[in-house]
Amino acid sequence: MVRLHHFLLLFLLGFNPAMAQTAAPTNAAAATPVAPRAQPVNPGTAPLGVPGGVIVHWYGHGFVYLTSSFGIRCAIDPFGSQTVHYQFPVHLAADFVLVTHEGEDAGAADQLFGDPLIFRSVMAVGLNRANGIPFYGIATQKDPDGQGVANTAFTVKFDGIKFCSLGQPYAPLLAREREQIGKCDVLFLPIGVQALGVGDLDQMVRDLDAKMVIPITYKTDLSGSLSLRPLEDYLAATKFPVRKLSTDEIVVTKSTLPDRPTIYCLKTPSTASTSAPAPQ
Repeated sequence: MVRLHHFLLLFLLGFNPAMAQTAAPTNAAAATPVAPRAQPVNPGTAPLGVPGGVIVHWYGHGFVYLTSSFGIRCAIDPFGSQTVHYQFPVHLAADFVLVTHEGEDAGAADQLFGDPLIFRSVMAVGLNRANGIPFYGIATQKDPDGQGVANTAFTVKFDGIKFCSLGQPYAPLLAREREQIGKCDVLFLPIGVQALGVGDLDQMVRDLDAKMVIPITYKTDLSGSLSLRPLEDYLAATKFPVRKLSTDEIVVTKSTLPDRPTIYCLKTPSTASTSAPAPQ
């Protein structure tokens, strides 16, 4: 009887057509690597991770959103609606949020879904950890006129790629700040900050040995009354090569980082592009 049951079990496992059909695609998928590619973010759902790459999405002003290959989501400086007029993405979830400075244009973390951990400016200076990801907050020097708020630059590493957001600095980096930030692969550079000249901004790129430089926080039709430098003014004076992209999103991998500092201009988001899924 035991042998009969054993024979029946082998018969069912060996000749069940449904089981044979489901096993093949799984093995085929595992054998075929998925090439990193740009994936439009659907604001109603969490973006999927890209194997070996980090999705970088710019929602406007200083708001940058990173998704690691494992699907961990980091939002940096989500803007409010009272200062700038970009449309906040609908039902966008995050695992943790980094706020470089306490301004309405950067600290609207409560608009994000998913009950994220929130790390705010001077309260996040030093080594921190969220979702198993270590990151650093570096306090930068204060506005010499005493008018600006405290600012904290952040560095975070996803998939072996080190990202840095400088927030809203008021002066070129001090030696201490350069040392604490260290070298970075991708730099989110606030090129619109009027307190810094284009030469100062380019020097920051050199100081941090950044390879991919993504301009943020500059003047557009959606910047409201903020006094910011327009993108074209910076591009006309920078010493680095420039690549203009037709999308507000890019996938970054170690192998696609440029050999020398290069400016990557993401497309300025419109109110339409952040309120509906981008076209496939």
